[in-house]
Amino acid sequence: MEELRKNLHNDTDSKSTNEEEKLEYLEFLKKKIEYHLVLEKYKNLCYSSLGKEYLDSLHPYNVDAQQELSYVAELCDFVRANGYPPADAFIDVRHILQKVADGLLVDGEEFLLLLRFLLGVKSLREMFKNQRLLVLQNSVVNLVLKIGNYDEIIERIKQVIDENGKIKDSASLLLKNIRNEYAETLREIRKRVERFISQHQHLLQEATYTIKNDRYVLPIKANERGKLKGIVHGSSSSGSTLYFEPEELIPLNDKLRILTEEEAKEVARILRELTSKVFDRLQSLLGDIEVLKRLDGLFAKARYVIEKGAQIIIPGGNYLKLSKAKHPLIPEDKVVPIDIELPTDKLGIVITGPNTGGKTVSLKTIALSIILARSGFPVLAGESSRIPNYDVYVDIGDSQNILENLSTFSGHIVNIVRALKLADENSIVLIDELGSGTDPYEGSAIALGIIEELIARRIKFIVTTHLTPVKLYSMSHDKLITASMEFDPETLSPKYRILMNIPGASHAFEIAQKYGLDESILQRAKEHLDEEHVRIDELIKSLNRHISELEERKRELENTLREYQRQKREFEEKYKLLKIKKMEEFDKELREVYKDIQKAKRDLQITLQSKNTESEQLIKKRLKEIEGEVKHIEEVQEKLEKVFYETALSDEEKNIGVGDYVKLIDGTAVGKVIDIKGSKVIVDFNGIKLEVKPEKLKRVATKNIVTSASSQTKPEITNEKRIATKVYSSPLMKNEIDVRGMTVEEAIEKLDEFIDQLLMSDFTTGYIIHGKGTGKLATGIWNYLRHDKRIKNYRFGRPDEGGVGVTVIEI
Repeated sequence: MEELRKNLHNDTDSKSTNEEEKLEYLEFLKKKIEYHLVLEKYKNLCYSSLGKEYLDSLHPYNVDAQQELSYVAELCDFVRANGYPPADAFIDVRHILQKVADGLLVDGEEFLLLLRFLLGVKSLREMFKNQRLLVLQNSVVNLVLKIGNYDEIIERIKQVIDENGKIKDSASLLLKNIRNEYAETLREIRKRVERFISQHQHLLQEATYTIKNDRYVLPIKANERGKLKGIVHGSSSSGSTLYFEPEELIPLNDKLRILTEEEAKEVARILRELTSKVFDRLQSLLGDIEVLKRLDGLFAKARYVIEKGAQIIIPGGNYLKLSKAKHPLIPEDKVVPIDIELPTDKLGIVITGPNTGGKTVSLKTIALSIILARSGFPVLAGESSRIPNYDVYVDIGDSQNILENLSTFSGHIVNIVRALKLADENSIVLIDELGSGTDPYEGSAIALGIIEELIARRIKFIVTTHLTPVKLYSMSHDKLITASMEFDPETLSPKYRILMNIPGASHAFEIAQKYGLDESILQRAKEHLDEEHVRIDELIKSLNRHISELEERKRELENTLREYQRQKREFEEKYKLLKIKKMEEFDKELREVYKDIQKAKRDLQITLQSKNTESEQLIKKRLKEIEGEVKHIEEVQEKLEKVFYETALSDEEKNIGVGDYVKLIDGTAVGKVIDIKGSKVIVDFNGIKLEVKPEKLKRVATKNIVTSASSQTKPEITNEKRIATKVYSSPLMKNEIDVRGMTVEEAIEKLDEFIDQLLMSDFTTGYIIHGKGTGKLATGIWNYLRHDKRIKNYRFGRPDEGGVGVTVIEI
């Protein structure tokens, strides 16, 4: 047992040490890839220091990246639909709460700032609480709605503090009385001062008063002091003026001082009481600030997605794929996106190519993308990107260290040794210029040894190199991928893109020639190259040239495809809007027709009541006109239902053939299509054959069994019956009604009661949530609203109100 305890203790110590090493290495890694500079890009989008602190705290070992990025995705949808929350919700008031915790008095201006914060928090809660389109189990909604309700504190601060941070007279009855008495005393003092000035103007240096030691005094001539009774409170620097308090002002000044002290005591008492109310909710406030700290950081990430075009990529698996990945520190107009892919069946990538081709930036982009995603940040990459949940170890940049007496080569080796010590199968090692800084022959051997060690331990890696033996090794190994940095042979300039499965040439001679090295020197240099090396290099250059041309063509095709997809989305949106407009035009036409019918009915009534009309010919004519109008309404109604049908159902649901199972779009019974005759479909509903128009049917995947009880048609409810059986419920708490899943008759019955309640409430606008579905329910509701004189106006909801799934009414 003792041995077991020792082993457990050793395992715990080992685990703790390993975590400490990883955290220590993480700080080294962040410096190497300039993570802190990148983090500033996200922090600049925070509302306050709260969010910045939260973002600072995140790293791969203390965050659930999947949950964090899911929150960010939800907030992106929220912001696109509703905009950003109020900034006041994220004011940092922790210094005020610290005063409360320390038992110190919070002053009026601080309470004013606290009020702004609490009102902002309330608005934030209301924004989420009122979102009909958000699912209730949405985790961000739950996170926000856990924030406390501070209405009691808000109301008390409003009662006590004015807009300038001063205590209101109405804060307490005693304070009001004190201030009233103070104002009355002050008026009496000024009244007596004016009387004194008028009576003793010849004794005064100036016909005015001043305040000394919080007392009202008058400036009299020094040589006139003996003529007056009172107290001298000082003199001017020349001594010619004395600041004199007449005897008659002494009791009033004393009273002012007493009232001032009483006011200060009462103000302090009121502030203490208010501070006490905050203290009672202190723990709740501190807990909510931690939630707000996180929300501020999450909104900053959402803003980064929306404004920077970043993608939310949840890390996982063993597949690394970066599509259109950008380095966050390179300006948008200069950055060149990279594409790189390391599948699960491969272990490493060897990238070759000339200097200044972008290899180092590419490695930093890869490292940043992985660390950011694992820390719960969106990254600048394409939607198809995949990021593994790997630890990252690097040797990037110049590793020369004068203080530690390390050469460039030694510095590289120190970094690689450290990476090999910590890395395992759940890691990726990124090495820049592997084997450089020493003799190329020996450097190649060391580089190959390191690569073989990584392969043997099944550690994923990406390395860059100039060394030909490493290129040849990677080309012949089935677990490695050879890649290169794209280079323009015409301009002899890099394109900063990665070409997968293609080795790269160094282009050393071409670059040397471009920058002025003498041709004779280059010719002598070429004589030192063996024929095999020259042949391989020329082959690689030719291959690079062809691949570069293909890549350029590929990019052109991708741009064309993106433009096509953009236009397709634009046309689909316009088509959708045109359908909605068409529905509204049909509805307008119906309303006009109904007006004509009403007019016709009135004319008919007048005709019937007319004593001068003995012939029935005119009556028959009017009836015929009305019948024509009704027929017209039915035609327009049919058009409207057809447009709803075309808009709501998918092509698969509308594509009906013989043998398919279908159901009526406003019913539940399922039948089988046995024949199609012209514009009619013959459907067998369990032995009952019906002829139905196609737009009345919806194709279903399987035959569902529906009980006869559920398929019975409910009797129509007339307006008279509905009025007679109406029961008024409690006062309307919210101005919306959800009728999804109801039949038209059920919905209208509920809607009629809802409109009555709306009329008796303070609301002037109501929201009817009927969903998109087949459009039958929405059509029935619009038919009903069209005849209801209580309704001033109605329309489809805007996108932020639910679109065509919601009808907005005005009463």
